[in-house]
Amino acid sequence: MLLGTVCLASVGARSAAIGLPCRGSCRTPAEHLLIFDERYYVNAARVIAGVRPPAIPGTAYHHAPLGSDPNAEHPQLAKLIMAGSIELIGNGPWAWRLGSIVFGTLAILGMFALTCWGGGSRWLALGAATLMASDNLMVVEGRIGTLEIYAVAAMVWSVALYLRGRPLAAGLVAGIGACMKLFALDVVPVLLIYELLRWRTPSVKARVRSLTGALTALGGSFLGLLAVLDQIAHPYDNSAGRFVTANPFSHLSHMISYASTQTGLAAGNGIASYPWQWLVDYKPISFLAADSGPGVHPSVHFTGLISPPILLAGLLGTGAAIWRSALRPAIARWRRWAGQGLNAAPAADDGGTAESNQPRLVCLSAAWFLGTFGPFLVASLAFNRTTYLYYMSIVMPGLYLAAAWLAARLWRHRWLIGIWMACVAAAAVVFYPFTPSL
Repeated sequence: MLLGTVCLASVGARSAAIGLPCRGSCRTPAEHLLIFDERYYVNAARVIAGVRPPAIPGTAYHHAPLGSDPNAEHPQLAKLIMAGSIELIGNGPWAWRLGSIVFGTLAILGMFALTCWGGGSRWLALGAATLMASDNLMVVEGRIGTLEIYAVAAMVWSVALYLRGRPLAAGLVAGIGACMKLFALDVVPVLLIYELLRWRTPSVKARVRSLTGALTALGGSFLGLLAVLDQIAHPYDNSAGRFVTANPFSHLSHMISYASTQTGLAAGNGIASYPWQWLVDYKPISFLAADSGPGVHPSVHFTGLISPPILLAGLLGTGAAIWRSALRPAIARWRRWAGQGLNAAPAADDGGTAESNQPRLVCLSAAWFLGTFGPFLVASLAFNRTTYLYYMSIVMPGLYLAAAWLAARLWRHRWLIGIWMACVAAAAVVFYPFTPSL
C-alpha cells in the first residue's frame, strides 16, 4: 500500500506539466522545446519512426535517412521504445517521455525488490525506494526523454534477480539494459565485487556457477538483441554520413570508438565535471533554463542535481559499508599474517535489529558504489574521459540503499533521523524542477 502510494506520487510529480516548456501555443511538436540531450535521442526516435525532425536551429539529424538510427553511438532499444510511442500516440511530449516515466517507476519498484531480496526488511526497502523517488536527479531522469533511467531500471532489477537466485534472468535483464545504454554493463563489476566481498561465506562453488551463468546470459542477450536491433534500425554515423556495418561487433566497436573520443576536461569547461566532484554535488546540470520572454509559455527553471541530504547520508553509509565489508576484514587479515594473533575472521555485524544487521546489504552497498563509480573514476584518471554529474544516476541506487541502511542503524537516535528526513522532504520540494517560475 505504502509502496503504491510512493509510486503514484512519483508518477504524478514526473508527469506534471509534461508538455512544458514550449513556444507559442504549445499545439505542434515544433513548438515544444526538447530538453537537454532529448535533441539527440528524441530526434533519433523520430527518424526511426519515419518522422523528419523540424529544420530549426539546434535540431539534430534533420537530414538522416528515415528508418535508420542516426544516434549510432548508443544502442537502439530505448530510442525504439520512444519511436514506438511516437507511432502509437503521435509526435509529442507524451510519446517522447512516457517511456522514462514508466521505467522510472520500474526503477523504484526494483529498488524495493533489490533491498528485500538483498536481505533487508520491507520497511528498509520502502525507505530505499522512497529515497529514489525523492531524489531530484531521478525525478529529472525519470521524466525526460534520455537514456539513463532505462539503464538504471535494468541494472536495479538485474542485481535484484541475481540476489533472488535467478542468475540467468539477471543476465538477460542486464543484457537488455545494455541495449538501452552501455552503462548497464557496470552490472558486471558490481556482481564481481559483491561476490569477492563474500568469498569467505559457504557455497563458493555454487556462487561461482551463478556468477558465470549471469555473465554468460548477459553477453549472449546483449549481442543477440543488438544484432536484432541493428536489423530493425540500421545504425547510421551521422557525423561521417554513412551507415555502420549492421552486425553487433561492428556496432559495438563504433560505440566504443566514439566513447574514446570524448576526452579532455579543463576547469570550468561547460557542464563537464570530474567524478570526485560529483561527491559534493558539483556542477548541477542545467537541463533547461527558459527565461521569460516573447513566445515562451510558461517560463521554467529546469535543473538536475542530487538531493544533498540523500547524497550525504548515502556517502556516509557507503563509507561504513566499505569499511565493514572490505577494509576491516583486510586489516584483520594483515594483522594476523603479521603475527599479532587476531582471529581469522572479522567480528560479525552487531546491530541487533533486522534492519541494521544485514551483511549482504553491507556488501551490496559497497559493491554497487565501487562497481559503478569506480569505472568513471578510472576512465577520468587514466583516459581523461569527459564525464558529467548526471552519470551519477547509475551510482545512486547504491547510495539510496546505503542511506536507508545507515538510517536504520541510527534509528535509536530518532531525533537525528527525523531532522534528516525533514531535510530530504524539504529538498524534494525546493529542488522540484518543473515548477514554473513566477
